[in-house]
Amino acid sequence: MKCVICGRESTKPVCGVCAKQIAMDRPFLLDRGLLVSEWGGEPEYRENGFVFPDEIRRLNEMGKRRLMGEDADGVMLAKFAILFHRRFSFILDSMEIDPGYYLKLAREFVEREESDEARYLLATIYMEMKEPEEAEKILEGIWRKSRDYAILYGKALVSQGKWGRAVEVYNEILGDNKEDAEIWKLLAEALYTSGNYEDAERAYLKALQINKDDYEAWYLRGLCLRRMGKWGGALQSFQTAIRKNPRYREAYEGMLEILMERGMYSRALEILKKMKEEGFDVDERIREVEGMVE
Repeated sequence: MKCVICGRESTKPVCGVCAKQIAMDRPFLLDRGLLVSEWGGEPEYRENGFVFPDEIRRLNEMGKRRLMGEDADGVMLAKFAILFHRRFSFILDSMEIDPGYYLKLAREFVEREESDEARYLLATIYMEMKEPEEAEKILEGIWRKSRDYAILYGKALVSQGKWGRAVEVYNEILGDNKEDAEIWKLLAEALYTSGNYEDAERAYLKALQINKDDYEAWYLRGLCLRRMGKWGGALQSFQTAIRKNPRYREAYEGMLEILMERGMYSRALEILKKMKEEGFDVDERIREVEGMVE
């Protein structure tokens, strides 16, 4: 195969030399707009929560200057590179470009910055790269400075199986704010993955006292109860999750597993029919369970 740009022999349509030049000329490879509602961004790059191609071309110019060693806002560029990774990495894969391209670009933008925000972004990049040990090292000295830093630090610890330390971190954050439902859920997750199902269930209840409509928390509480052998309570918790969100498949499956294990086929059939009403493709499973009821 020959490179479509320069004609060199290559294993890909665009050779490594040309790909590097393209990346240097236009770091944000895709001239596509994107929503940035998940991150506030800088006002001059936003209009009603959307970044338009003109702004992306401006980002390309800034990114190019940054890569050439000139002055540019590395933190802001890294934020957009992370967003591009989350939105467009699957497109890069189809173009035979490294799906981690934007993460590597973000790291290049920010790794020489000295601010705490830059360190947090670098830790975020390492978490996206599935390198939680590197994220932990970066966050160790700054996690107490921000709720977001602490949350990411806890997630890095959990990813490495350091559940005890993660529990300590989440408990310390809760010391300042007992009404933070997200932290209660993260604490519960750390407790659950460490096998402490009773304390995990209590933590999910704390989260539900703050937000009783959190269907995911109802489902996760049900998992704890099931692990504790309290299948009746687990069924009730799964059912509440379904009542809060009738399209929440995980809760249906949680109920079905318990009902099928206990030979409660008639009730399992009722759940499957409810799933069918909600648009799930369960016809084959309905026929299978109907045979068991008969």
